[in-house]
Amino acid sequence: MFWKYWITTPVSLYDIPGLEHWLEEQANAGLFPIQVTGDFTRFRRDEHAPGTRFRLEVSNGRELAEPERLELYCQSGWEYAGRVGKVYFLFYTADPRAPELHTDPVTRGISLEWLTGRVQRARKKQRILHFLILGLFILAGVLLWRMDPRRIPLFLFDLTGTPLIFLLLGFLFWRDEERDCHLLLDLQRSLELGVTPKTRPRPRWSLHAIPFWITIPLAGLAVVLWTGQLFGLYDLPPNAPLEHFSRPYIHLQDLESEPLVTYKELFGEPPRKHSGSSWGQNIVTRKFSFLSPSYYTVEQSLLSPVDLESKQGYSPSGEPEYVYSPDLEAVYFHLLVPPLARTIAMSQLAQLELMNLRWSYEELSHPELDFVVVARAENHPEWQMAAAGRDGHVVALLYGGRENLTDHLDMLAAALK
Repeated sequence: MFWKYWITTPVSLYDIPGLEHWLEEQANAGLFPIQVTGDFTRFRRDEHAPGTRFRLEVSNGRELAEPERLELYCQSGWEYAGRVGKVYFLFYTADPRAPELHTDPVTRGISLEWLTGRVQRARKKQRILHFLILGLFILAGVLLWRMDPRRIPLFLFDLTGTPLIFLLLGFLFWRDEERDCHLLLDLQRSLELGVTPKTRPRPRWSLHAIPFWITIPLAGLAVVLWTGQLFGLYDLPPNAPLEHFSRPYIHLQDLESEPLVTYKELFGEPPRKHSGSSWGQNIVTRKFSFLSPSYYTVEQSLLSPVDLESKQGYSPSGEPEYVYSPDLEAVYFHLLVPPLARTIAMSQLAQLELMNLRWSYEELSHPELDFVVVARAENHPEWQMAAAGRDGHVVALLYGGRENLTDHLDMLAAALK
């Protein structure tokens, strides 16, 4: 029962007529306000509340209303109900014959000057902050564009749980702040002109109108998701063995025409770990994005126990014991927005491109795929890339080896089923 009479305040504190009208609506439902803030209002059940009128008076920075004002209003039939935020005193009356606290609109407009001045100063500071944040986003976008504009969609894809969400929320808060400021300034101008404006209907879409029992869990969920993504909590361990992974992926052995083995099977010892390299390992890394809640990267390196003619050789002992060792790195997406499939795929290919190599792209067709793109490194035919998509499922891969990826389009299609 404690939470029964806590209600999100659906009206901005700067919408004085709107907040007064809303409190009167709650009073007609038998609820009398005990505590009013910009986030929520606490009520108590009062069977005598229907018909009660409420009026807000600017506090002008005072903690308590002046005794003279309280006495004057009491003589007119108005009682003091407490403070609203740090800017108002709240008065109420259940007497329908009690006169209005202000019969002269001009005088009431003058009484709002302290509040409007405070709001305008805060508005200037907030605008500087908003433009600074927006400028940082624009600067980051320009830097990314200069580096490689093709990678921007993938950058936004990876960060959908962080800056894009905060940018959207920042825009919504900025929109509400601007609207609230205009409400107060328009009210003061109208009153100083001797016109009492009518109560405006509450906007259908407003952050004020979202119940706090919804916003609190959503905010908590957003923080958890953002924190998890920031610290990589959604990734599997960096060396998660591929043999324990059951999701669909293209196996490097199925792509090759000759038998292959792992590094350990061939040399009897695990591969030496080099900084920033996963060569010789077969691992999977799973990540999180709001556009693709579960996408993963599969890295495979196998070796030929027969072929001693190397194209990507490796000598475990430093001696010329080179063998054929193909590599395959593939990223698999299941996008919640299928129209983004090709954009994300092409951006991922740009991310997979090896440095200092020039790539030529070719568009192909396949009856079971929405699109297929194959790329080959000029003057280095052993390096190839491919991207394919179907119904929001996408695979983008980098391959180093002897096979021709154009001969294995059926394998790409099978991996997306």
